[in-house]
Amino acid sequence: MRAVFIAVLVVLAGVVCGGKSSRQKPAAVVMFPAVACSTLTEAEVTQFSKVLPTFHAALKAAHWQPAPQKPDRGPVDALATLVEGMNVPGVEESLKAAGSDWGTFRATLYKVFAASAALSVGALDSERAEQMKLDTTQSGKRTFASYQAIKGACSALPAANMEVVRNHQQDLQELGTLGR
Repeated sequence: MRAVFIAVLVVLAGVVCGGKSSRQKPAAVVMFPAVACSTLTEAEVTQFSKVLPTFHAALKAAHWQPAPQKPDRGPVDALATLVEGMNVPGVEESLKAAGSDWGTFRATLYKVFAASAALSVGALDSERAEQMKLDTTQSGKRTFASYQAIKGACSALPAANMEVVRNHQQDLQELGTLGR
C-alpha cells in the first residue's frame, strides 16, 4: 500500500504551483472535487477492489498513460486530470461487464485517491515538512506550496475515508501499478 500512497503523492505533488516572485500572495484554498470529499464506505471499497483488476486491464488494453502534467496546474487539479483521463475507450464496457459503470467507479476512485493522498501527507513527519519550508530555492518554494495545497485540500476529507482506505490497503495495491 505504501506504493499506492507514494504513487498518489508523486502524482499530486509532482505538479508544482506557479509563481515568479518570492513574495507570492498566499495561494487560494484549493479543494478536491466534491465527490472526493464525500463519505467512502466499506461496501464501496469492496466493490471497487473487485472491479479494479478489470479496470486495470481496460487501461492496459487502451495503452493508457497518465497525461503529462502542466506546470501551471496545482496538485489538486492534477487529481482531476488523472482521474478524468482514465475514461478511455473500452473502460465503460469493461466496467459494465464487471457489474459497475464509469460514474460509480470514478466517484470511488476520487475518494480512494484523495484519502490515499491524505494518508501520505499525514505520514510526512513535521521535520521533513519543516525542511521543505526552509528550502528557499524556487523549486523548494514550489514544492512546499504544493505540499500546503494538498494538505489543505486533505483537511476537508472525512477522517473515516482514510480509515477505510487503511483497512483495505491490501485490496488496493493494484492502484500503484496503473499505467505500468
